[in-house]
Amino acid sequence: MRTDGAGPQPAGGGRALRAAMAGLAGMATVTALNELGRRTIPGAPRVEKLGTRSVRKLARRVGRHPSKREAYYWALGGEALSNGVWFALSALYPRPLAAGGLLGALAGAGAVLLPPRLGLGVRPTRRSGRTAAMAFGWYLAAGLAAGLVASRLRPRGPDWSI
Repeated sequence: MRTDGAGPQPAGGGRALRAAMAGLAGMATVTALNELGRRTIPGAPRVEKLGTRSVRKLARRVGRHPSKREAYYWALGGEALSNGVWFALSALYPRPLAAGGLLGALAGAGAVLLPPRLGLGVRPTRRSGRTAAMAFGWYLAAGLAAGLVASRLRPRGPDWSI
């Protein structure tokens, strides 16, 4: 343990905890925006449908046939895990807010551009330009939320900048 006037801290400044909290913030943000949007905004992106289609497509390849409900729950778990890990990366950089914004922009671009190429359809995230912009924006907001959390939790010192 080291001390620098802020009380005892584990060596490394709690980097794993910062990453976990940033990942949780990003995952929660994109999930909340998707759920709120799909319930209240006509033409909102349906990111959960991409996950459900992915699970069902993969399951069929191994001879399984999950119900839509079962596939939805598997997709929800996979999305939570993958988004959490993805957005946790923002905590690993000296400028976590910028890193979070970049990670969010990359995830948003992927959500809009990749589904047709993966055989998951166009409608969930590219039904219209407005739908695509919302999908991109939700992931960007999630990346910024992750970066903000990582930024607020990082140790302060001369070698850390915003």
